[in-house]
Order: sequence, then structure tokens, then C-alpha cells
Amino acid sequence: VVEDWMYEDLTRKYVLDKKMQEWLKEVNPYALQNMVERLLEAIERNMWQATDEMKNELQKIYLTVEGWLESASEKTKQEEST
Repeated sequence: VVEDWMYEDLTRKYVLDKKMQEWLKEVNPYALQNMVERLLEAIERNMWQATDEMKNELQKIYLTVEGWLESASEKTKQEEST
């Protein structure tokens, strides 16, 4: 069983930290996307009683990461077509 404080600690250290976000963006943005998805799933399944603020932050980060991945995909498609 994972307690709320454990989810919060993980979220602060690995998802909300700007340096960690930048590092994950460079080495594996899919890992960050997966972490955020799992945390949002824990909230939706009532496994974690996160604050509305925390949930909103996670949703914003998810959309940001999705934008990174979409941009990278478009860049790859453009490079392949040239």
C-alpha cells in the first residue's frame, strides 16, 4: 500500500522538479509521461487523495510532455521527408 505522502514525495522529486523535467526531456520524455499517467490514474482510482492543486499541476505537465513528444515527432517526419 502506498500512502499519500509517498505519492506526494515522488511527485515533488521526480515530476514537479524543473531540473528533473529537463533531464527526463533529454533522456526519456516517455518515462516522464508514464510517471504522470500513473500518478493521475492513482488519483482517479482514489488510491491517492491529492489536492486539486497537485492534480492540476500533473495535468499541466502531462500536456507539456505531450507537446514535447508531438513536436519531436513532427520534427522527425520533416527530417525524413527531406
